[in-house]
Amino acid sequence: MNRLVPVPSESRHIARRDDSGELLDLRAIGRTIRKRWIPIALASLASFLLTAVLYMLSDPRYVATAAMVVERQTEELIPQTNSSQPLATDSPSVDTAVQVLKSPAIAGRVVDALKLTGVEEFNPDRQPAQASSSRDRAVRILLGSLDVKREGVSYVISVSYASSDPDMAARVANGVIDQYIRANLDAESGASKRAAELLGTRLDQLRGQVLSAEAAVAQYRASNGLFAASDVSSVTQQELSTLNTQLAEARAQQAAAQARLNTAQSQIARGGGGDSLGEALNSQTVSALRAQRAQISSKVANLSARYGPKYPELVEAQSQLKDIDGQIQAEVDRVVASLSAEARVASQRTASIAGSIGGVEGRLATDTTAAVRLSELERNAESARVLYRAFLDRYKEAVARQGTETSGAAKVSRAQAPVIPMSPNPVVFLGIALVGAVAASVAVMLIMQFFESGLRTAEGIEKRLNVPALGSIPELSSLPEARELRGGTPWPAQFVLDYPRSAFTESFRALKTSLLFAPTSREVKIVAVTSAFPGEGKTSTAICLARTAALSGSRTVLIDCDSRRRASSKLMSDAIPAGLADVVEGRVTLDEALIRDEPSGAWCIAQRPGSEVPFDMLGSDAMRRVLDELRHRFDFVVLDTAPVLAVAESRVLASLADTVLMLVQWQKTPAKAAEIALKQLDAVGAHVAGVALSRVDVREQARSGFGDAGLYFGRYKEYYT
Repeated sequence: MNRLVPVPSESRHIARRDDSGELLDLRAIGRTIRKRWIPIALASLASFLLTAVLYMLSDPRYVATAAMVVERQTEELIPQTNSSQPLATDSPSVDTAVQVLKSPAIAGRVVDALKLTGVEEFNPDRQPAQASSSRDRAVRILLGSLDVKREGVSYVISVSYASSDPDMAARVANGVIDQYIRANLDAESGASKRAAELLGTRLDQLRGQVLSAEAAVAQYRASNGLFAASDVSSVTQQELSTLNTQLAEARAQQAAAQARLNTAQSQIARGGGGDSLGEALNSQTVSALRAQRAQISSKVANLSARYGPKYPELVEAQSQLKDIDGQIQAEVDRVVASLSAEARVASQRTASIAGSIGGVEGRLATDTTAAVRLSELERNAESARVLYRAFLDRYKEAVARQGTETSGAAKVSRAQAPVIPMSPNPVVFLGIALVGAVAASVAVMLIMQFFESGLRTAEGIEKRLNVPALGSIPELSSLPEARELRGGTPWPAQFVLDYPRSAFTESFRALKTSLLFAPTSREVKIVAVTSAFPGEGKTSTAICLARTAALSGSRTVLIDCDSRRRASSKLMSDAIPAGLADVVEGRVTLDEALIRDEPSGAWCIAQRPGSEVPFDMLGSDAMRRVLDELRHRFDFVVLDTAPVLAVAESRVLASLADTVLMLVQWQKTPAKAAEIALKQLDAVGAHVAGVALSRVDVREQARSGFGDAGLYFGRYKEYYT
């Protein structure tokens, strides 16, 4: 039994284009979009409609914005005299102010100030306004729509609030800043008030301590007699100094008195008269008596010279002189006695002063010890006074600062009730619609691509099936010339007769050329036309291929090898006297079974109704002899076989043919099914020339960009008109 030598599978493998360097095939994406434009358009339209519905159902939201500035350095009406001056505001301080503005504490103050618990927006459940839960919910709702942010790196903070009521949005935005400023003022006022109260209490305590310390100093000074006479001396020291001075004076006076007494006594001892004593004693009385004595002595001398001793005037003058001498002596004695008494008094005074100095010096030693304790008490009293004065100054400052506190922030602009709602923003919703449309389109496209397993292009055939792509057969209804015909779409086999110059007919001529020049070990005359599944255009392709070949002048015969369906037989002839089974079994000759197709000139061997070629006879020598005779008598033999996956006899017939044309329906036949069919054909040694796409919608192919010549159909379609 002669078997055809199958062409090695390596010879049927074609080179694949290396797309490993392409990260993204934009052309393939574009072709996919063009192909799926209707689902994409529907998905996009649905996205836009859904967005429009959401836009219509969305409540308008108005956003009001107020701005405040954090003061970099607070100007104080009452400057602080202590060293703890407030620091200048820095960037972290501004960020801290932003967080405080967003705090629940400020939100709670706004809720209370504006009485928001009674507003439906902040109390949707209409709970009692006095309930704590309603206040907490209002605070959460307020914080949910509040936006506080710093403007760049400046000291300006913007406060925005979104609400369905524009007036409420402005009230809340302004209220947040007002309550922040008021909270800062309350904090400053409270701090000043607390400081004044604390300082006042402390002052009362310090005042008592100062009074106690000063009383202790005074009591100790009084008990120890420590009275300050000056800044550098005490009473005892001053007294000692005075006594020392007096002692010196007393000693000088004593020395002077003793000197005068000694002088007088020494003169008396030498027998000195009143004259010398008077001069020594420096007594005016003695000097006056001495002057009188000198006069009387002169008178006595004169009288003595002229008169005798008994002369009365002389006696009287002598008596006066004697009386004056007695007075002088008495005065001298009195002066000497006085000098003696004076010397004793001076000596006693000196001794008394010296005794007093000794007592004062003893008391001074005692006072020195007491002064140390006094100094300690005075230092304690002075410390208490200094601390008291410091607290008194701070108290006066705190009292003076009350009512002059600043918040450290100032409102720049108040929020006005907005006129145009911030949301729903048509631009934003349009963007959402566009994004949704793109996402929905991509999802639809990916899903459809995932569930689509059919082959669409020659490139896909060669990559997936690893066999040559022989061409594509258009779907007749997609061609312009067929759509223009009245009465609906014609029969394809009749169309190739009526329109031999059409693109549909040309596709079969191109297919015949590809089959005849397919690489094989022998001349190609017998072609088996098969497919993986029924309904893929196999019978129409076989008939059209046979008629086209016959019209081109080739002696062509079509053999209906599908005894189950007999599609070719039904379409080609009404009267079938003998069929393929009769020829193979030898009941009739080949000439008796051949039927002439008059319109095209082709011949046909049909299947007689009720007859069926046994499976074991399709691979018998009789079947081979029939095919060998047909090869010698005809130029082109077309075998219309059953689907490969449905009927096993198709593989037997494929092994007897010179080459096999495998058909896959465009976008319908799963690539996996085509792979299985090719493997089964390869298993029986059949030579598959290639795969052709059948029933290709050239309009959709050109629109989607998937295809070969169909991609450029719009450029050359006029050629077939």
